[in-house]
Amino acid sequence: MIYTVTLNPALDRTINIDRLLEDDTTRILFEDHYAGGKGIDVSRVITELGGQSVALGLVGGYDGLHLEGLLINAGVMTDFTKISGETRTNIIIKEEATGRQFVISAVGPEIAAAEIGQFYQHVLEMNAVDYLVLSGSLPRGVSHNIYAQLILAGRNKKSFVLLDTDGTALKKSLDYQPTCIKPNRHELSRLAGRDLVTESEILTTCDAIHRKGIQYVLVSRGKDGLILSTDERKIKATLPPVKVDSTVGAGDSVVAGFVLAHSRGKNLEESIRLACAAGTATAQTPGTELCHRADVENLLSQVEIADL
Repeated sequence: MIYTVTLNPALDRTINIDRLLEDDTTRILFEDHYAGGKGIDVSRVITELGGQSVALGLVGGYDGLHLEGLLINAGVMTDFTKISGETRTNIIIKEEATGRQFVISAVGPEIAAAEIGQFYQHVLEMNAVDYLVLSGSLPRGVSHNIYAQLILAGRNKKSFVLLDTDGTALKKSLDYQPTCIKPNRHELSRLAGRDLVTESEILTTCDAIHRKGIQYVLVSRGKDGLILSTDERKIKATLPPVKVDSTVGAGDSVVAGFVLAHSRGKNLEESIRLACAAGTATAQTPGTELCHRADVENLLSQVEIADL
């Protein structure tokens, strides 16, 4: 089974209006609610593509119940740890008249030591964890060491552990050898301490990461596609130019496609192919909406794979 971890989830409220009026009442045209957070996005895409996963994480209060209910209605299995605080809410305001978008992101609750301890103990007690996907930022009260501890827990279970985070949490975790990391070009550049522009520079950094014992580095590069690096092989996946509506969730869709294909025994080419198609399909959807299976399937045959 694939398990995804989202320690800082959010209930995303997308509000569509004609135009935001200053010092006056602005009427809402319509409103959508989505369960948000990087690991949750991975689970949602896996479900959309016909796979199964279990979403783990920390949720609390009415908004936490709302978020969990949205996932259940979407067919995503959940096994959240309850916290005393209220799950954060992000508000996305879209102006129909101008196309402008405003994102108001809440800080979220502070997690008590006992709550993160309860979550960690739950992970330790789980069985049949074939894949463990660790994604996203950390909430207040949770140390950057948590991902390192979860990586060790996954390795002890013989799990394929994929880490998708940034900054200190990523740097601190590399020594604990996740199976795979999924940085974008900017995150990989921050990890390297210099701007990585060319494919050669990216691959040199990937090789340094492999020397730390990490088997796979999956690098997302926006319109330039994906690079998948292992000790033995470097390949890239690209698609013809498409109209991009929103890149929100595209990286998470890449993770979902790669993990789902890999879990089905697909080779590197087919795994990166599904990852590329899923990420691109999400980039073509508006706002925080994720990919649709039919769009992903239509893109699969257009993905070009090349060795580097």
